[in-house]
Amino acid sequence: MPKAQDISSNAARNPVQALARWRQDLQQTFSARVREPQLGFRVTWYLGALTLGTFAIQIVTGLLLMLYYHPSIPQGYADMKDLQFVVSSGVFLRNLHRWSAHAMVFLVFAHMAKVFYRRAFRTPKELNWVVGVCLLMLTLLLSYTGYLLPWDQLSYWGTTVGANIMSAIPVVGDKLRFILLGGHTVNANALLRFYVLHTMILPLAVILLITVHLWRLHKDGGMYELQEENQAEAIAPAGFEQEKTISYRELLFREIIAIELLAALLGMIALRWNAPLEQLADPLHTPNPAKAPWYFTGLQELLHYFPPLVAGILFPTLLLIALIVVPFFGVAGKEKSFWIHEKSKRLLLAAIVVGLITVLLSMRHAWDALLPVWIIAAFMGLAAASAQKPTGRFRAWLSSKPLSFWVMTWLLLEGVVLTCVGTFFRGPGWSWVWPWRY
Repeated sequence: MPKAQDISSNAARNPVQALARWRQDLQQTFSARVREPQLGFRVTWYLGALTLGTFAIQIVTGLLLMLYYHPSIPQGYADMKDLQFVVSSGVFLRNLHRWSAHAMVFLVFAHMAKVFYRRAFRTPKELNWVVGVCLLMLTLLLSYTGYLLPWDQLSYWGTTVGANIMSAIPVVGDKLRFILLGGHTVNANALLRFYVLHTMILPLAVILLITVHLWRLHKDGGMYELQEENQAEAIAPAGFEQEKTISYRELLFREIIAIELLAALLGMIALRWNAPLEQLADPLHTPNPAKAPWYFTGLQELLHYFPPLVAGILFPTLLLIALIVVPFFGVAGKEKSFWIHEKSKRLLLAAIVVGLITVLLSMRHAWDALLPVWIIAAFMGLAAASAQKPTGRFRAWLSSKPLSFWVMTWLLLEGVVLTCVGTFFRGPGWSWVWPWRY
């Protein structure tokens, strides 16, 4: 009689049985069972999968572009020209890489906003929310480091603007900037360091965190919790449970289709619009205006009104801390109206806060940043007036929102407005211009 240990060792050497065992392990790891309505497009908009799809496009196109690129001056710029005019399909590869990078940044922001508004960061998903915040920061760093690689005027001065913001950090700002650039200016050392960060260190960190993110997603129950589902459970008879399905099996096919559609759309954009490439970077000639990448133009707009320490360090740090601590304080754990209890006191407090912010922004002439404040204040007033006896669906929905909803919506609206103004409405000397006249 063969021993059991010998049988298990022989089975381990059998490739078919090994694959079956690995499949079973994978099935146990990614086996969050959910109800069928939770797999619909309207629940998640497949934003997480689409973000992963853009990252995969970045990896594939980035590897192909690395075959033709040298991180040196001025060879890096010459390689960009070769990709545009000499290499077969080179301009398409570069366009696809560029536009998918922009799409990835947008999708990460949209995904985190969707997770917040669906309250999908609550227990036991706090850790996964923090991992998502880290992935957001890494995505911004990936785009920022890749922005310099063409070594044209646009990328050089955009990177310079971002690096100068870092200098505003008290005590360690100049040291961090020196470490990042490998010197005091954006030069060949900076190009090499950004290349290594962009092609090796940051992608590996993103892959590691994505693995943790997906693993925790399924271990924590997977999909968003639906309000209708919770209501159905509350009225269901004892011992009755709706039939569930393994989420990754049913969802994978749908998400692959969505990623393919996104890839086709990005491919058409890459065929129609070329990624910008200006003249060779010239440290002695500063373009006017010198703008950061669009995902940092909102920050650059704040720098127009506030000192670098406030706009470049204090505001982003407070926002990052707020994002990290949100799930641990449960500020949006329950869908309770902010106006149900002590309505008059809370209205007075909200009016004081809005008044102080209005005075502060008016003193700095930050009228574009003031617009979202008054929009949110108007909707909060409407919600307060409708809290006791809401009339209509919209007012009922508005009056049910907690304080965290209003704070996050205000911050999101500020980001959108400041980014649009900095990108489209700022001209020479950072003066206001209409985009159709500039």
